[in-house]
Amino acid sequence: MRVLIVMTAREVGGAELYVERLTCALAAQCDFTIVLPTHPRLEPLAQRLAKHAQVLRLAIEDQRRLPAVVNAVRALTRRADVVHLNSNHPGSRLGILFGFALSHAGPPLTCVEHRVSPLDDIIVPRALRPFLPHLFRWSRQGAARVIAVSRQNAELLTSYYGLHPDKITIVHNGTDLPDFKESDIAQARAVLRAELGLPKQAVVILTLARLAPNKGHRYLVEAMPQVLHMHPNIHFVFAGEHDQAEPVIAQINALGLGSHVHLMGFRSDTHHLLAASDFFVLPSLAEGFSLALVEALAAGLPTVATDVGGASEVIQSGQGGILVPPADSAALATALKHLLSLNETEIQRQRQAARQAAQPFSTQAMAEKTLRVYSEVVHQNRSKHA
Repeated sequence: MRVLIVMTAREVGGAELYVERLTCALAAQCDFTIVLPTHPRLEPLAQRLAKHAQVLRLAIEDQRRLPAVVNAVRALTRRADVVHLNSNHPGSRLGILFGFALSHAGPPLTCVEHRVSPLDDIIVPRALRPFLPHLFRWSRQGAARVIAVSRQNAELLTSYYGLHPDKITIVHNGTDLPDFKESDIAQARAVLRAELGLPKQAVVILTLARLAPNKGHRYLVEAMPQVLHMHPNIHFVFAGEHDQAEPVIAQINALGLGSHVHLMGFRSDTHHLLAASDFFVLPSLAEGFSLALVEALAAGLPTVATDVGGASEVIQSGQGGILVPPADSAALATALKHLLSLNETEIQRQRQAARQAAQPFSTQAMAEKTLRVYSEVVHQNRSKHA
């Protein structure tokens, strides 16, 4: 099956890593062509994707060249059986534009919607804000199928954006981690603590997320003094691209937390960071279905996460983690202090529960369900034109 994937983001986040995992898992069943913007931050991803797909870099991010880019992408659809639009948010103007452009290009269009929320947490021109939900809905009317990556996303696509539920299929994001041996974990722990200049007994709480406003780091930083007052040997590690990170960095410095917060930027060795850490926290204000959350649970890390996106579909009844409201530093502090107060037996019980919670969300399960959607829309399209 020939699949054309169109990606519009200029940063590498969970939605972009999803494409890498999906196309790698389906490389034997599908012939992928992936369209990526020419932004330099996407170069490492483009190189990895090129190992199992044809990658085309187009100047999607250049407004002056957009008409030519849209025409070039529409021309590519003539060689595809199905088109996959990888959408980061319903408020994305590029996502809306390509939804309109690809709906009637020939092959059936499947739109995968990653982070679905109201428009409050993204930056859009004020004059456009009232119209974007309607434009998004109209841009998806010609799609053969819309994939939501969580039940909460599917509900919002219907209740807030007006998509008909019959058009929506839920396919949770998936990921896999290597099965670390005890010796691997011990080595990873030693390497990370040496890199950061920490004592061997230091407790590390990891956050894997872009350092961006919608990831909620500011509320975690607000919670840190309360946690450190009771547990002074704690160190927080932030790994992820910096995107409008200056306010959080200034906040860390103003609170005198520099010796306890370690900003590592983008890291390609996230599996080793997970193996080296003791706990995980994800303070996001909005998510689609966080791969980082599933990875942390699969690594057996007791977790505190905000109840956004599909978090409640992974962590249930406190098994393997604790859910707290978004934008609530007091709740984050209380949950972290609770995990840090557990004895070793209770921590091991939480580790096992975390691994069990992650089991249903494998890359293979995601890939098989997505391939089933591709096959269904292709069959329906051929039947319609028979």
